[in-house]
Amino acid sequence: MNIISSVKRGGRTPNFWGLAKGKLTQDFKDMIYSQYYSQETLYIYCDCSMNENGNRMSIACSFVQRGFVTVSSHIIDLPSDCRGKNTYGELVALATGLMEFEQHIDRFNENVIIYSDVDHINHIFSSQVTFKVDSLINQQRSLIQLLNLKRSENPGLNISIEYLSTDLKYYNPFAKSAHNAARKLLNMPIKSLYR
Repeated sequence: MNIISSVKRGGRTPNFWGLAKGKLTQDFKDMIYSQYYSQETLYIYCDCSMNENGNRMSIACSFVQRGFVTVSSHIIDLPSDCRGKNTYGELVALATGLMEFEQHIDRFNENVIIYSDVDHINHIFSSQVTFKVDSLINQQRSLIQLLNLKRSENPGLNISIEYLSTDLKYYNPFAKSAHNAARKLLNMPIKSLYR
C-alpha cells in the first residue's frame, strides 16, 4: 500500500480494493474510510510473517489516521524455543506498535486501537493463557507491563488492544499493508538487510 494523503488526491475518496470493491458491504467500506480519515483515533494493525522453516520472522505495523497510512517493519530475533511459533512474532508486533505509536499521535488524539489477529489476544492480556515456553512467558509478561506503562504515561489516551476477526481482516487494506510489509521484509535477501 502506498503512503498517500487524501489532500494530494484532490479530495477523491480512495478505492483501496480495485474491482473487488463491488463485493464489499457498504458498512465495511464505511468502517475502513472512517478509520482512514479519523481525527481522534489512531488505528494500528500489527502482523508477523515467518519463513517456511520457522527459524526467521519479521513484523510490521500499519499506523492509520487522517488520510495517511505509515508502515514500519522489522526483522526480529527469534529465540530457539520459539522456532515455528507464530504467536511469538504476533506478541512482538504488538509490543512494537505500543513502542512506536507515540511518534504518530498529537494532542488531538483520544484513542489508540491496536489490532491483532490472534484470536485469544484478550486471554493473553488477562493472563488466562499460560504458555509453557519460557520466551513466550517472558514476552507475554513484558507486553502486559508495556501496555500498563503506556497507559500510565498517556493518561489522556484510551489505549486498547483488540482482536481483528476474520470478517474484518479480509479485504482490509490496512491489515493487508502490515501483512505485505512483514512478508516483503522477510523475503529480502539477508545481505541486502545489512547494507
